[in-house]
Amino acid sequence: MPCRKSLLNWPPALLIPQGAAVGVSFSIMWYHQIFRKRGAATGAACHDGRRRLGLPAGALLALCVLSGPAQAAWDFIPTPLEWESWPLYCRVQYSWVNNGFEFQYGGRYSAEVVENWLKTVGKETFIGLHHYCASIHFLNRARGEPEPNMHRFELERAWTDVMYSFVRADPSSMVYPNMAVTAAQVRLEMGKPDESEEILQRGIDAQPRRPDAYVMMALLYRKQPPPGCKESPLDCKRSGLQRARDVLAKANDVTAGQSAEVQYNLGLLEFELGDMDAASESAKKAYALGYPLPGLKNKLTRIGRWHEAEAPATP
Repeated sequence: MPCRKSLLNWPPALLIPQGAAVGVSFSIMWYHQIFRKRGAATGAACHDGRRRLGLPAGALLALCVLSGPAQAAWDFIPTPLEWESWPLYCRVQYSWVNNGFEFQYGGRYSAEVVENWLKTVGKETFIGLHHYCASIHFLNRARGEPEPNMHRFELERAWTDVMYSFVRADPSSMVYPNMAVTAAQVRLEMGKPDESEEILQRGIDAQPRRPDAYVMMALLYRKQPPPGCKESPLDCKRSGLQRARDVLAKANDVTAGQSAEVQYNLGLLEFELGDMDAASESAKKAYALGYPLPGLKNKLTRIGRWHEAEAPATP
């Protein structure tokens, strides 16, 4: 394997995505400080402005960084739906970091609530958490963006923001595996599966009993054949599925069979591999643990391998 420096070993200020023409040349720290001096209204206008101006993604970022009224607010503004979909720790931290500014969501939570989450997440991780939280929505926006330049811009913002938080986070923090998953998802969307795998392995090594990174690793393996596979496309796909199942089998061991997410995804892989007995057993365990989505059950029902009477009652 060629020797290359891990992207996770670069200084935070150098973790800038490639491909933007102008604005992405700023260091993350300076970029963040400039945005903190812009108005909230400018952030919303910049998000929509490229449709009116037809600007390339990099030029749009530069324009948004260098323009706007000199009032304090961070540039990312969630929609009401995005705000509600955030985990509570994201809402609390985002409200805290914008407290005292003319901003819709600033100062919504009491000092006591903020202090509780600061202790729970860890001070080192909490301070820069809003970047990770924003990256979740930048990634979702990119996935739904049909215009190529804006799609790339949203992905680059997602990558910059998630890595700002990830490289500064305490690996023992409760949100560290979640950050690893989001960073890996962004890198995969950017066509870098090897770096996606590297990030996920970092999340697994940091907290081996958390299932989040294992599940994403299995999805990564499921989507692509093993590197250098020279078999037929069908056999290469099956090899990828088997690798994914092996990852989830390990996740099932470290969680003592008590993760509904792991059981459900393990059942889906077993179904794809044609092991219907194993898929049925995994499905029963997943639903007994409270897994909410009916997809696996529906698949098994269509082939006559799911019977409600046999399934354990959901607690």
